Amino acid sequence: MKTTLALAIAGLTLQAVSAAQAQSPQQPPSYQFEAQQRARIEEVLKSYERSLNASDVAGVVQLYTDDAVLLAPEAPSAVGIEAVRNAYTGIFQAIALNITFEIAEVKLLSPEWAFLRSNSKGVVKILANGAEVPGGSQELFVLHKSQGRWKIARYSFSSVLQPAK
Repeated sequence: MKTTLALAIAGLTLQAVSAAQAQSPQQPPSYQFEAQQRARIEEVLKSYERSLNASDVAGVVQLYTDDAVLLAPEAPSAVGIEAVRNAYTGIFQAIALNITFEIAEVKLLSPEWAFLRSNSKGVVKILANGAEVPGGSQELFVLHKSQGRWKIARYSFSSVLQPAK
């Protein structure tokens, strides 16, 4: 009888420990994976911001996939990494940027695809005459994870500032 009672108590204790562990605040692995991926995606945007503000063509281009598409306002689409490189070369010959991005949304679509929506603001310096004007845009990045790294696959932006009258 004592043996049966001891086994019953031990069984109840194991059940209580199991129940407590099941209710622990540990995040499920899928949540941890998503949080890690979001952090890596956010780092891509910070690297992009640093490279833009430094007028660093190579730094910007290394953040893009080989089949990237850049959709800039009032310009034809830049399709492929060489077209993206040429677009940023032209941009940095015309203007210097001092902007910051604020992330509005990051959404993982699959383990290899995500999008990031952001807003940016700062100052745009026109190199031809030295004039500085306010800059503000809304952006949409489509990112692709390849060889363990998130890269920009598609990027589109538009100004949120009212045109000068």
